[in-house]
Amino acid sequence: MIRTDSVNRVVRRGHLGRTARFRARWRGKRDGERGVPRIPVRQFEGRRDEPPVLIDPPDPEELPLPAYVMEVRTTARRAMEQMRSSMIGQEHALISKLRAESVRVVTQYDVREDPRPAALARYGQWVGQWRTSVDRCRSHAQAVADQANQQLACYWDAVRASHPQFVRLVRRPPGDWLPGRVELDQSWHRPDVWLLADDDEGVRTATSRALQILERQNADRADARSAR
Repeated sequence: MIRTDSVNRVVRRGHLGRTARFRARWRGKRDGERGVPRIPVRQFEGRRDEPPVLIDPPDPEELPLPAYVMEVRTTARRAMEQMRSSMIGQEHALISKLRAESVRVVTQYDVREDPRPAALARYGQWVGQWRTSVDRCRSHAQAVADQANQQLACYWDAVRASHPQFVRLVRRPPGDWLPGRVELDQSWHRPDVWLLADDDEGVRTATSRALQILERQNADRADARSAR
């Protein structure tokens, strides 16, 4: 049962603290007043005796990232990697069991050609446990990324308000303009990759083959149900 106090605790954990907001805005104001980052001006209008007017905000992909942004990104990435490492360590027994069972599944289905649906179903339950653990860890990692992006948003708001080139913008940056945005890498959305050894991806191993057999079995069941 989800209680109100537990929901509030989650909300507070995802909220950017006053100190972090103040520090982000202070750094943004200081950098902006110093003209950091250096903005590449490619489009401007005005007469020769007038200062250029920046028409469009700089492309986030081409804008040099200030030291504060790199600090926030590095801290967030390190925290997310520590989460992943800790989760893999905690699930070491399950991972070992899955790898050992993968060999049995492949032997039964590919070598002996004697399918055992009950054994495959048990294997599928363990894979489901693993994916659930990764999903839970990913939600925490996403919270870290979201909080880092809140810091960056505060920083860039202050930069835009104090940077001599930003104040001459004709078009304001769009709502999703956030140079240096922190995002989860794609492996977080492919949890089965972490079951493989470091050099296994793209190579047919017992684990990868067993996962293929499991997915094929699930697809066949889904097709059979939809055909009824």
